[in-house]
Amino acid sequence: MPVTTRRQSRGFPQYRAYEESVREKNLKPEDGVSETAQVNDEDDAMDGSLAPDLSSSEEDEERGSLWDGPESDVSENGEEDMVSESDDDFEATPFMAKRRRLEKAAPSENASSSKPPSKTKRSGLSRRVQGRLQNMLSLPLDVLFMLFSELGPMDLLNLARTSKALRQVLMSRKSIWVWISSRRAAGATMVPDPPEDMSEPAWAQLLFGPAVCSLCSTKNIHRVDFALRRRLCISCKKKNLVFSIKFHYQCPDLRESVMDLLPYTKVGGWAHGHASHSRFYWKPDLYEIGKRLAELENDVEAGKPGAHERLKSFRAERILLVDSIIQSSSEFEKWAKAEAEAQTNNICERRNQRHEALKARIFAAGYEVADIDWVGMHRVPGSNIDKPLTDDAWRRIRVKVETKMSEAREARLLAVRRRREVEYKHKAEQCYSNLLRQVLPIQRLCLPALSQISELTCFRDLLNPDRDVQASEWENAADQLQQSLSDWMSKQRDQCISSLPSHAQGARVETMAIRLLSDPLIDSLRPEAMVGFEGPLDLATSVFREPKSGTILMGRDICHAWGVKGLRLEFSPRGAAAVHALLQVLQLDPASTTVSTLDQLDKYFTCASCPLDVVHNHRLCWRSCVLHFVDLSGTDHAFPQWQIVRPEDMASYPSGDERPGNGVCHPHIRIEKWLCNHCGDYLVPGREDLGSKTEIIDHLQAEHNIKDAVVDVDLFSYPLFGV
Repeated sequence: MPVTTRRQSRGFPQYRAYEESVREKNLKPEDGVSETAQVNDEDDAMDGSLAPDLSSSEEDEERGSLWDGPESDVSENGEEDMVSESDDDFEATPFMAKRRRLEKAAPSENASSSKPPSKTKRSGLSRRVQGRLQNMLSLPLDVLFMLFSELGPMDLLNLARTSKALRQVLMSRKSIWVWISSRRAAGATMVPDPPEDMSEPAWAQLLFGPAVCSLCSTKNIHRVDFALRRRLCISCKKKNLVFSIKFHYQCPDLRESVMDLLPYTKVGGWAHGHASHSRFYWKPDLYEIGKRLAELENDVEAGKPGAHERLKSFRAERILLVDSIIQSSSEFEKWAKAEAEAQTNNICERRNQRHEALKARIFAAGYEVADIDWVGMHRVPGSNIDKPLTDDAWRRIRVKVETKMSEAREARLLAVRRRREVEYKHKAEQCYSNLLRQVLPIQRLCLPALSQISELTCFRDLLNPDRDVQASEWENAADQLQQSLSDWMSKQRDQCISSLPSHAQGARVETMAIRLLSDPLIDSLRPEAMVGFEGPLDLATSVFREPKSGTILMGRDICHAWGVKGLRLEFSPRGAAAVHALLQVLQLDPASTTVSTLDQLDKYFTCASCPLDVVHNHRLCWRSCVLHFVDLSGTDHAFPQWQIVRPEDMASYPSGDERPGNGVCHPHIRIEKWLCNHCGDYLVPGREDLGSKTEIIDHLQAEHNIKDAVVDVDLFSYPLFGV
């Protein structure tokens, strides 16, 4: 026996009697429900005005505003902000429906088929939710309508689509007050009444329906074209809008008078949403009204009674309707813009309220305003939602928020530390540079470089980026800077003296005081500014070597090497032995002979340990002799042996070395320049006012009126190391 479906069974008299008994039982006449529910088709003036239904997921996703504007649930945090903000969790009733068992399928005739039976597809709703509102129509009418009045326009539309009984109740003209109440409470501003050609449900569908194209269901179509009564995407506009000027090309089978009977829009498919003075008509409406007009004209030609009056009335009604639509569409456009602005303002206000509530929670967790400003409030998880922040919502996002704020605090403190480090270093360098302009230039040979200011005791505590240094502390550091420089130079000198042999260290040397050019007694202090400061380091036998580059340093060059950061010096026994041998040849006392003494002697030597062909090809100053013996540490140079080149024999030797003062015989120095000891602008960071000895002498005569310049008093040599 064939199975009868539910749709087929509705035609049976028994089923119709059953439906009538259920309707009479649920909607009693004394409650007034029967007058509302049992409505004839003539009384259902709003029937047939519902748009095709969409799935709940599509509807939730595509429902939007009437105008292009910010989405209230869209955030920059991705899934962090897509957390359900529902505060009322679903509570299950104690009367749970029993789990239904799946009935086994009856054996079919094709039992031999090995294909297993397909599994029954369960509904998307949970069994706990199914059937919860099945007895809703048994409620009293006043309670039912009170519940309906609390719903929004789209909620009423979706509710009307659930069953025929609810559709009959909500689509009745007697229920229009529910739609009006819902519409007036729906918008941020007063929603205008529907036009004459639209019912309340159709108006609700147009204004508050899903933000999809009315023709192709393209998503994110928020703007409503009130003249055409549609939401249209750009693609559909380009395909279906007819430009009035091109009417004969796009609709060749229609008469131009058809356009007078239809409303038009001023926003074309290529206008990018901007209105113009042109007229665009909806092509399907043109053919539909053309078809209707052709039917009426055919009736007139056929001589049907009253056909002429019907045609004339049709034209007059359409013209009045078009005028009404065009006039009202501009008012609806203004309302839509105002509504979009009001919705945007409301969303911003709700977000601001949520931000304040979120800030209060963050502050309570121990974070500061600077932490929020560093990461930005819009980047905090859960901040871009326009819903109140409840305890349940905070409980769900708390871990993410605290993780974000913890990372922000660490990044902020690290950035503050780096900024302070740069700022403090710049202040210390600026303070030191200001003092360098006033220090006696020859004393700058022993001063530290800018990169070594962290070694000064007055700046050591101030360069700590983990503390907030006050302005008064910088002033105190500037006052103590001269003493700190003296202590630093004495420390560097004592370290070098301690590396000398014990018999060469001598007595303790006093600290050198910093002399300023602004001192009134500077002219009398200038000749003695460097006297006695070097101590045993000024002796010719104090030879040091930089092991990495092999640079040989002697005398005042040792003090100048302190300003080269990372330069490590060590005493050179071979260099000291070479000097001792030279002093023995010159019959000078090693305990009192200084570097400047040997430079002033201007003597040249040859190495007795080298072959004759090499000896006759080289003449060496005393500095070159030291470097020669240090570099050649083989068996043929086990100990130094020097011979003085007599003045009468100078012509027989090639001029390999020049006078010591010109620096060619300083092989450990890349280049040597001379400076004026009267000008404070020399050796200032960023300047390269260095010249030859002749240039500085000319400078002293022209600028300072000094004709007989004295070395180490009026000018001095400034070596530049190539290490």
